[in-house]
Amino acid sequence: MKRGFWIVVKDIIRKADIILEILDARMPDLTRNKHLEQYVAVSGKRLILVINKKDLISENAIKGIEERYSGQNYVLVSSKSHRDMNKFIGLIKSKSKKDKLKVAFIGYPNTGKSSLINILSRSGRARTSLESGLTRGIQLISGKGGLMLIDTPGVVPYEGREEVMLGLTSAISPDKLKDPEAVAYELLGIFKKSNPLALKEEYDLDAGLDAEELLLEFGKKRHMLRKGGFVDERRAAIQLLTDWHKGRIRI
Repeated sequence: MKRGFWIVVKDIIRKADIILEILDARMPDLTRNKHLEQYVAVSGKRLILVINKKDLISENAIKGIEERYSGQNYVLVSSKSHRDMNKFIGLIKSKSKKDKLKVAFIGYPNTGKSSLINILSRSGRARTSLESGLTRGIQLISGKGGLMLIDTPGVVPYEGREEVMLGLTSAISPDKLKDPEAVAYELLGIFKKSNPLALKEEYDLDAGLDAEELLLEFGKKRHMLRKGGFVDERRAAIQLLTDWHKGRIRI
């Protein structure tokens, strides 16, 4: 983890009353940062897990999250549809008796940090983008319900698997990935484990195949072939990831 990032984030945690860790509902466990959570615990501050993008997952996935996260400080929301925002604000305010709560938003790229700030702010000052790294400098924003929103300078940096995670969380366009096949293999592995039926229903793919074979079958069914009849795996991977980004296939 980049040292400069931690210097800034630790300072923000010291100044905040409540820390919101923004997660992607499609992969909440993968977008959690245990180092961050441990530091918040040591600091004595309150942490709320904000599982965003509820609109991009199935009802079964929602039930699964509710079961796994039962008993934890979490809220499941959609920054796109504004669902459950009153519940969200109520949960934040229930964690402190202060009139003016300072709330920090921290999360991996494209988990929806700036979109949530826009919804909770009075003026909608935080900018949003489909690409990561937009926020520049700390912003203190007046929010609804007497909240003061602290927008962090950037997001939690990924480590060794940066491109895979950026591709899975839609933080980078599929056609801009250096190795979209590796990201597609990871995504197919997630579906094989969490929702194999979706592969059958949407693409008529046999989830019993391994990830590499699934991508080849996907390419064949889409007629994504090069000369000689070989599957254009890069093109197939980009299309599969595009479907994922647009919510066509859901966990």
